[in-house]
Amino acid sequence: MDEVEPAFLVTDDRWVREPGGRRDPTDEEIIEEVSQGGNYRVVVITSREMLRQLEEGEPEKYRQLHVSVEKRAGVPLTFEQFLEYATKADDRMEEFTQLVQGMTPKQAAVVRKVRVERHMTWRAVARTFHKLGWRNLRGWDPPSNQIMGMALCEKAAQFFQESYREPPWN
Repeated sequence: MDEVEPAFLVTDDRWVREPGGRRDPTDEEIIEEVSQGGNYRVVVITSREMLRQLEEGEPEKYRQLHVSVEKRAGVPLTFEQFLEYATKADDRMEEFTQLVQGMTPKQAAVVRKVRVERHMTWRAVARTFHKLGWRNLRGWDPPSNQIMGMALCEKAAQFFQESYREPPWN
């Protein structure tokens, strides 16, 4: 029997990668799209893993990407700086960071509960709070915007002196 070729999906969202995560329908659509109807086995990896694989497997492409990102940054970058810079969606994250500035401690506790205890993906977090329609936190599209979910988690984590990119958040 022939083994199905892998297709890689890159995300730093723990609950897309790990079993037990509560995925948004958009997460599932993306995974199905990557599999091209089951023709490929979807392998979910982090940005760090993707850059390491690129560096090892296609060093010239990696070098070109690194140079391109350094050019945008305007300074030489270590691997960690390169990783951070290469994975940011700067403009949208800034916009969504502004949207969540009015989050209350009570709202932060609810965001923490759905992300940390219920293991919702960033997209599922965004859709959940889009549906709730909190007056002080609205105005993004699509409802399952992953970057908005990240911004919600980042702001909520700050109330607890935690990082949304580290355990228990991610």
